[in-house]
Amino acid sequence: MSKSTKIIVTFALMTGIVSVTAAGYAGNVYAGARDRSLEDAAEINEVTDKSVQTAGTGNGSPDERIYCVGSVSKVYVTAAVMQLVDQGLVELDKPITTYIPDFTMADGRYTDITVRMLMDHTSGIMGTSTKNMFLYDDNYYDKDYLLKSLSSQHLVHTPGEYAAYCNDGFDLLKLIVENVTGMDYTEYVVRNIASYVGAEHTGSPLTLFRNELNAPVTFAGNVPYDHDYCMSIGAGGIYATASDAANFGSAFFTGNEVLLSRDSLNAMAKRWNDEGENTDIYKDGNGLGWDYVENLDYEQAGVRVLGKGGDVTMQHAHLLVAPDQEISVAVLSTGGTSSHNEFMAKALLDTVLEEQGIKIEHGKEKTFEFEDKVPEEYLAYEGFYVFSSVYGPEFAYVSFDDSMMHVKHLDFGAEKTDDYRFTSDGSFVSVDENGAPTLDLYEGRIKADENGVYFTVRSSMQAAGLGTSTFYRYAAERIAPNPVSDEVAESWQSIRGRDMVTFSERYSSTEYDAPFACMYMLDELPGYVYSQTGLGGRPLKIKDETNAVSFTTMPCSSNRDLVDVKLETKTLSGGSAATILKTTRGANYRFVDELPVFDSNVREVSLHDDEAQWYAIGDDVAGSIITVDRPKDAVVYVYNKYHEVVYSTHMLTASGNIPLPAEGFIMFAGVDGKSVLVN
Repeated sequence: MSKSTKIIVTFALMTGIVSVTAAGYAGNVYAGARDRSLEDAAEINEVTDKSVQTAGTGNGSPDERIYCVGSVSKVYVTAAVMQLVDQGLVELDKPITTYIPDFTMADGRYTDITVRMLMDHTSGIMGTSTKNMFLYDDNYYDKDYLLKSLSSQHLVHTPGEYAAYCNDGFDLLKLIVENVTGMDYTEYVVRNIASYVGAEHTGSPLTLFRNELNAPVTFAGNVPYDHDYCMSIGAGGIYATASDAANFGSAFFTGNEVLLSRDSLNAMAKRWNDEGENTDIYKDGNGLGWDYVENLDYEQAGVRVLGKGGDVTMQHAHLLVAPDQEISVAVLSTGGTSSHNEFMAKALLDTVLEEQGIKIEHGKEKTFEFEDKVPEEYLAYEGFYVFSSVYGPEFAYVSFDDSMMHVKHLDFGAEKTDDYRFTSDGSFVSVDENGAPTLDLYEGRIKADENGVYFTVRSSMQAAGLGTSTFYRYAAERIAPNPVSDEVAESWQSIRGRDMVTFSERYSSTEYDAPFACMYMLDELPGYVYSQTGLGGRPLKIKDETNAVSFTTMPCSSNRDLVDVKLETKTLSGGSAATILKTTRGANYRFVDELPVFDSNVREVSLHDDEAQWYAIGDDVAGSIITVDRPKDAVVYVYNKYHEVVYSTHMLTASGNIPLPAEGFIMFAGVDGKSVLVN
């Protein structure tokens, strides 16, 4: 390997603090300034032929912060298991029950899930068990929850059939590391990964809890908030500085076997469905652990890139590696999104590549030749569809006229229709009111096979001032009528449009920042329900009076994070009965119209594990201020009538004066045996 220097850029965004490090570039070194605007920080000062070595962080800036790298953690746990593969302790194509004997599911096919399928998202597991996944100022870890949650779930598809993003698979990989080595996973990462790449501030919430270098986080309106911790450690709970993350990325440089053998590096960097010219590009393009191992813009310039993004509640990350050019870029932030970080990572990568004489062109415009008439055979594809859109999953009705395809969205209250023109090569292109291609472009094709009727889409999304992202995916699936009996329909009609709140999380859960949900039904689609907020917005097929289940089969990550729901009656800790919507992802909801009233008579609130105490604010106290005496391990949230958080004890600026807005809600949560006193 050639001698490497470092690129370090650190600055502040309006929405939070960002650190960027690119490691492995033999050339110029760039250093930016902290606490400057995004525009100012883009003016990077060039320092020629000088390596960066500073005390305190090993390879980065002396004031580098530690961030949660979110789902970039999946590359870490994949690398950890691949080390065990290199040592002959794990076999990629052995069933995971070989290494996790206690793993079971309510679907006999679970015994066919292999280690490789966890790494490439092809296991068929529904997606994400979210209970107590993200916590504020708390590192409580329930090591038994994952296997318990999965034991009652079914598989979405036959193991190995297709890739759909699955967080639970990487927490299972974490268990494999622990079961095979007998070591705690965090300890394994520190000893066998971080120490080998010079990453001095890498760990998890179990080792970096309340560390003084943890990046501060802010909530809506830049309100300083308690630090958020991801307790899904295999899937998203690694913490590191940007320098650490970039140094980890350098372990994947071509020829660098500091962590893994050449065979393991190659296995991780191979697309899961690489079938040469017959590869279905509309299916996911991930390798083992990586989100993508191909990118057309870079491939056209002869550059191979590996990339992985990550998002937790308040923190975001992207790791981008060009193995052959020995460039690793890590962008970590509080605020923004991993997509924004990806734009920045690519901009930095492009700058370094250009220094090496490699020019990358992004977002080439494509021209279309439109036809005046849609072929008559497309009329057979009219009907109801589930679309995976920027708004989340949604129902829509597709129809055709002489020259257009129309997609009428049914989930937004106000009617909304998108128009598409037919092209000479058989695709449909999104157009504006003037018939011209839209700025955010969708080029779709209808694909019918033995599994159903789908839309495959190439979409180009514009991010103002940042660039363009292009995605290929299965984006829609036609759905069949689902007739149900009057008794079944009546059961689900009884909860139609009724607001719900989640109540079954630990007191420190970030779920309470956005706890409201609502189930809807469409008159045009009896037999189906959906949620615009909460529950991931998933459309569900009604099965009987109490059960509604996921049913979509789009063979890609448009079909990720599926959930089934069940209506139950539950006796709460206070002895009262409540109607509950129980979900397979772990969150349970109760109905707002069944909440007790918080009035002047409420002087003490008893607290209980994993059961938030919710109240509707009564008219007699609306507009007033209260104070409370609460235990340290308890929280108070207040929401206005629009379901917005107006007060939380997680706000570092919160005073002891708690507002009670008219038609709002107040929630108390804590642990068994304690209580909150209301003054």
